[in-house]
Amino acid sequence: MRSKLMFISDLEKLAKRLEELYGDIELDDIVQRLIDFYELGFTNINHSSLQLILSAYFKSLGYRVFVEYEKKGKLLDLYVSDEDMGIEVEYGYIPNSDAIDAEEYLLSRISLKILRYSSLSSKFYIAVPSFYMPPIPEELTADVKDKAKLRRVIEIIRKFYKINDVTFNDVKLAKINGIISVDISNLSISVIDIRKYKQLKDSYK
Repeated sequence: MRSKLMFISDLEKLAKRLEELYGDIELDDIVQRLIDFYELGFTNINHSSLQLILSAYFKSLGYRVFVEYEKKGKLLDLYVSDEDMGIEVEYGYIPNSDAIDAEEYLLSRISLKILRYSSLSSKFYIAVPSFYMPPIPEELTADVKDKAKLRRVIEIIRKFYKINDVTFNDVKLAKINGIISVDISNLSISVIDIRKYKQLKDSYK
């Protein structure tokens, strides 16, 4: 397990690179918030590095940005208040217990994130490292939502998660505006709207 000192050192190195890249931005508040949540055992360096890179990007555009932002009793990984935009980070981790059901597991986890968090803001994105194309259920990206297909979203979630706080109404209200691809090495960001995402996904078939 990584030590707290290693976590802080890596975050500070990354923050310095980002400040050199973007110039006049302040990241101390973001770094401290991430350290606080690391101490509570709620985050890791992979997750936090994406949050920090995203924070720097949106701050460079003049937006107010918050990490681990509480809204309606839930925590958003990132909240861009000026745009009322919620962002959840997804790194693609698969536990050993679900290794032989990897695709279904990831589909379930991403579906759960969309259902739980997308209603907290008017815009909602999933942020991923640039090497990962997340599986977003077609039922949640369709122009016209079919009730029978929407129920399958709840079924796939409950296959991997023992929860009762997600309802059919949550599925009906769920939305996703797109994904944000983060190149960690080059510190670059690509915002991909849901239409473009569907085109990219189709090209993999």
